[in-house]
Amino acid sequence: MALTGPLFLIVVALVAVVAGALLVVGWPRSTRRAHGMLARGAQVLSLIVAVVALLGVILNDRYLFYPTWPDLFGQGAPAVQSHYGGSIADLATRPTPGPGLAHVVAPATLPPLPDPHTRLQRYDVADPSSGARIPVLVYLPQGYDPASPHTYPVIEGLHGYPGVPDSFRVLNFLSTADQLTAEHRLAPSIFVIPTIDMPAKLDTECVDGRPGQPQVESWLASVVPAWTVHHFRVQTERMAWATLGYSYGGWCAAALSMRHPDVYGAAVVFEGYFRPDFSPTYDPLSPAAKVGFDLVRMAKDDPPPVAVWVMTSRGDAESWGTTGPFLGAAASPLDVTSLVVPQGGHSNLVFGRFVSPALEWLAQTLPGFRA
Repeated sequence: MALTGPLFLIVVALVAVVAGALLVVGWPRSTRRAHGMLARGAQVLSLIVAVVALLGVILNDRYLFYPTWPDLFGQGAPAVQSHYGGSIADLATRPTPGPGLAHVVAPATLPPLPDPHTRLQRYDVADPSSGARIPVLVYLPQGYDPASPHTYPVIEGLHGYPGVPDSFRVLNFLSTADQLTAEHRLAPSIFVIPTIDMPAKLDTECVDGRPGQPQVESWLASVVPAWTVHHFRVQTERMAWATLGYSYGGWCAAALSMRHPDVYGAAVVFEGYFRPDFSPTYDPLSPAAKVGFDLVRMAKDDPPPVAVWVMTSRGDAESWGTTGPFLGAAASPLDVTSLVVPQGGHSNLVFGRFVSPALEWLAQTLPGFRA
């Protein structure tokens, strides 16, 4: 029986109905009070489990977190790696439009850390377009010293929707980076993880809206990088800056790097997509403006000199629907490395096992991240 589809849903629904009916009629009955209480407790627990399972099946049927039984039990099929577009050697020599971060001058004395005794720093950073203060999480490498002249590469982490920066702690991004750094397979790096839901629960797709609407692209690609330079010992060359995101954040990572190659040299995309996917209630782009966010078209007609690592699954309709065409369209100087699994849903259990290969790829691709 398939994990998705109406048949399995009907079976789980029937189990929930039967569990509820048995609880209502009080069956099985017992003449002993103690046995009766145990039976009643078991009935209540069975109903709760059945209802939770039903809700899980409904959500899984809608979002395809686990399309198959092997996915549910973490028995994912092996990934196939491919390469598209240009070569890594071209990235550093190709000219890029825009000033990048060369014009951002770091102060002689950096502001003090909010909590100098921990590597995890929390900030509320002002957004000039809205006047709001937006939470930003910063994860510093082991031994980071703001008084030292040593500078670090930066990974701008972009969470899913709905999500929060702390999801990077819950998932294995930060711990994997620590392990690779300790093994000298990744240079010590600073993770800057901004909130990308501005305002909360609004799916902006990380774009600048019309006047009066959220300016999320400017926040992520301009305000946050400049703020980072002003607060931490970081390198400012594009070959030492990368975006990394999953799902909605994966789209944002790809869009930011490809639309701002003067700031970012690479993007790491886990089960993202390559055209904006706005909700029915919010679409701030005109048809003409939306063309500039079609990364499939850009990859073919106007490919930027950036490297993109993308992990996707043919079983993930949300990701594969645009990732497949993106891979087929990629042309030099855009350099694309893909890992494609034949089946798997839109879940961190699917992409989580590829975090280490992604960060190792980053270390091998951009000079700033080489150990």
